[in-house]
Amino acid sequence: MSGILEQKEKDNRPEDKIEISKESRQAFIRAMKIGYYKAFYKQRLLTAEQLERLIEMNTAKTDNADDNNDPAA
Repeated sequence: MSGILEQKEKDNRPEDKIEISKESRQAFIRAMKIGYYKAFYKQRLLTAEQLERLIEMNTAKTDNADDNNDPAA
């Protein structure tokens, strides 16, 4: 039984946690937003033009934010 508890304690160590990079997190959020926009379009809550605009605005805004945060720029 103590072996199970020891393994559980080992599994909860902070150094074992997986970190996601800022860029990956932003790309995931962008993909989720675009997925929501497409779902709204399929439900006829958005027109094709509105869908295109939202996708363009989201990708342009994120790309600009990435450029502004680049220390090499």
